[in-house]
Amino acid sequence: MIAAVITTLVSILALGMIIYVSSYKRYDLNSWSGALMKWADDNNVSRKRMPRYDEKTLLKIIELDLSEFKLPFLPEEICYLAKLKKLHLRDNNLTSLPENITSLKLSLLDVRGNNGLKLNSKQKTWAREIKEFYSDDLINLKK
Repeated sequence: MIAAVITTLVSILALGMIIYVSSYKRYDLNSWSGALMKWADDNNVSRKRMPRYDEKTLLKIIELDLSEFKLPFLPEEICYLAKLKKLHLRDNNLTSLPENITSLKLSLLDVRGNNGLKLNSKQKTWAREIKEFYSDDLINLKK
């Protein structure tokens, strides 16, 4: 009888640990994806341009067109989109890009029409390596 009770308690504790660990991992993922989805909603980015059913959908995004939204900034959470290859940011109000944007392995980046956009030295080096990089300020990028 005591052995059965102990076995049940151990099983309940083990199940509790599994639920805790899985919810902790999900919380980490939800915190960045939730912030990114809220930013998209707050900036009127359509669901057609940036699907946001859940974090798994976000993680599958390969191309993201955020052109012509007059965005004042990009959130740091955009850098979690590890599969992102093409990022269109044309005609916004960006003055900088997220610090960790250099972690993205982009093949295309279009930042034309963002008057006043400044890249730091690490971002300039990164941008030079992007196969298709479009900017109004290519002269300063080469420095």
